[in-house]
Amino acid sequence: MYTCTVCGYTSSTKLGKCPSCGEFATFELDEKWTFTSKKWKSTGQALSSTTNHTPPTAIYPLQMTEFHRVFGSGIHAGGVYLLGGEPGIGKSTIVLQLIADLQQATPTIVTGYCSAEEHPQHVADRRGRIVPETELTTHIYRATDVADIIATMQQTHHDLMIIDSIQTIHSSQSDAPAGSPNQVRIVSEQLVAAAKQTNTALIIVWHVTKGGEIAGPKYLEHIVDVVLYLEWDSDGQLRFLRVKKNRFGPTHDTGIFDMTLFWLQPVYDMQTRMLERFHAWVPWSALTIGLDNGRPVLVSIEVLLNKTSGKYPLRRCIGVDKGRVDMIVAVLEKYCQLKLWFVDIYINVPGDMEFHDSGIDIAIAAAILSQYHSKPLDTSTVFVGELGLTGHISKARAYDKRISTLQDDSLHLIDHTTTKHIIALSKEI
Repeated sequence: MYTCTVCGYTSSTKLGKCPSCGEFATFELDEKWTFTSKKWKSTGQALSSTTNHTPPTAIYPLQMTEFHRVFGSGIHAGGVYLLGGEPGIGKSTIVLQLIADLQQATPTIVTGYCSAEEHPQHVADRRGRIVPETELTTHIYRATDVADIIATMQQTHHDLMIIDSIQTIHSSQSDAPAGSPNQVRIVSEQLVAAAKQTNTALIIVWHVTKGGEIAGPKYLEHIVDVVLYLEWDSDGQLRFLRVKKNRFGPTHDTGIFDMTLFWLQPVYDMQTRMLERFHAWVPWSALTIGLDNGRPVLVSIEVLLNKTSGKYPLRRCIGVDKGRVDMIVAVLEKYCQLKLWFVDIYINVPGDMEFHDSGIDIAIAAAILSQYHSKPLDTSTVFVGELGLTGHISKARAYDKRISTLQDDSLHLIDHTTTKHIIALSKEI
């Protein structure tokens, strides 16, 4: 059998392109795949059932607001969490902060940390910098064999176990090197089974590819309960903890942290940060409230119009959906008589954020109108609304949630209640 090294797809023949992930030249021979019936052993035992009247599993509460946004009520006993991020982004740091937060809320919680990349003393030193004065203990282990980790989980009771990181853990059931798709599959299956058997909450740390996806087989994302991504902005200062999959709650929120000297500081004044950046920036931009993975964030939309030098005008968009930008441009040409077919349009969202959100439509339109007519927008105006093909401005999705983030009384809101059509918006600018 041949296995795709990117997503774990298997085939009896070596394929040039993987039909699952679409990557080329990723199939390698996997000698561990056999077609023998000895692979699965039947026990013939009756199944035990769990009803809706069964008492719920334990939930270890969290205190930090940014953790609450992502994890909800807390960490579930027996739950398996996958945390991915680029090297050096702060995965180990945020995991140690999570442990400290859990211990503050539940001092009796027993936590373990299996480090396969760092020396245990180095992990202990970092924990000492994060929580300098504490009597609470975290058991730190040096382990690279999954059998040793499972034996520790079974013999020494832990409420929470950290695996940092799974690409350096190996199993004796495979001769493949650690981090290979076959090893990841075997190790992850054994760890998940042990976590469910011992009712231990498990957090698995994993690296991401250059494309920003979890490195290794996609199978790993399917068997865990929660998938988290830790990402950073273009300045490298902010960290965004986003949840992509959550069997225990919603997936529509983001935790924002600021990288300091020793730890990740929760960011509670995101609106103030964005206003300071906006007031210091060029006037050809518009304030709006976008949804970053469901969390409303006050951001500015920057627009640059430049006379095209080619046959066709360019449309370059960073942080916004190009399809919606093309639609907004067409509406402005139709109803506001803007001659945009001979200008290149560049749109950018500072901070390395991405919004596939129709609620920022009129902010993009206002920024284009502002630069086209050379009339700077008022820095205290916030634009929220969805633009239709008829030029009508409608209510943005999650409107109440967006408006609740406006804590500054000096900000003026333009939305579907104040402006009904794009023509009226163009007259106000």
